[in-house]
Amino acid sequence: LKDARFQLVNFSDNELRVSLSNVSLSDEGRYVCQLYTDPPQEAYADITVLIPPGNPVIEAKDEVLSEGNETEMTCTAMSSKPAATIRWMKGDKELTGGR
Repeated sequence: LKDARFQLVNFSDNELRVSLSNVSLSDEGRYVCQLYTDPPQEAYADITVLIPPGNPVIEAKDEVLSEGNETEMTCTAMSSKPAATIRWMKGDKELTGGR
């Protein structure tokens, strides 16, 4: 195998097993197992790679402000697949889009 992350686990008359280490998003896709018969036969496996989100990062426009003013805060969770679901809480209450 051309990629060192693939290792041959078992090779016998009826099984060829490989393992893939250090999986990344680029490994996602369709893999084909070919049986060299006449006619040739194939089986397919579609692999999906999931990526857990990193720790959320909060950026605040202002850390100290006067009563009555307005500010913005942004919460970002980078590099996840599927995209992370983000929600804002104040104490144990979820903040909604209303004012």
